[in-house]
Amino acid sequence: MITYRLAKTTDALALAKVHKMCAESQKDGFFYKLGILFIWRYYKIVISNRNSIILLAEDENGFCYGFHSGTLKAEEHLLNLKKNRLGLFFCVLPDFFLNPKLFLEVFKRYHYISNRNSSTKYGVTEGPRGEYWGWIPSNPNPVESLKLHKKWHKIIKDLGINFVKSEVDITNSRVFKSIKIMGGEILSEMDLPDGRKRAIVQYDLAKFK
Repeated sequence: MITYRLAKTTDALALAKVHKMCAESQKDGFFYKLGILFIWRYYKIVISNRNSIILLAEDENGFCYGFHSGTLKAEEHLLNLKKNRLGLFFCVLPDFFLNPKLFLEVFKRYHYISNRNSSTKYGVTEGPRGEYWGWIPSNPNPVESLKLHKKWHKIIKDLGINFVKSEVDITNSRVFKSIKIMGGEILSEMDLPDGRKRAIVQYDLAKFK
């Protein structure tokens, strides 16, 4: 039986494992390349953010199958990543030695987080934002995964938010189709420096009953 609850600090490792497994199975996935230590540290930061909301799905034994993360203030999310950039850098340092090309990819994304390169945008930078929605590929459950997505957006709606934006790589066809099924409106599309195509999606939360 799947149950849902808000994530707490001690869930950071479980979230990291789910995210890594999902990213490894996705075309053009990047985040998993940074290693489990980096992703764990990332989610410790995200959970600690005042406006972060992470809803996870688990079984009766506490095993996490999936989660949906996001924030009421994307600017807070980006600012806190910037403040913790040194700690994140040390977490990914061993992976730089194993894969030197990774450094350039990380550097490009750092420009986005630091807002030093306004011409390069990877996603939503302010206001309510849905960040990551994932379910472990080894045990797929489309019904519960879509339920997780809907429950997260209903929480945001109950907090008085009318619209929330997120981004999705168009090459991730399964998630892209699911987002359209759930009522996401494509606001714009962009070409990322690494060749990926990404769409900015907006949800009208009045439609979530």
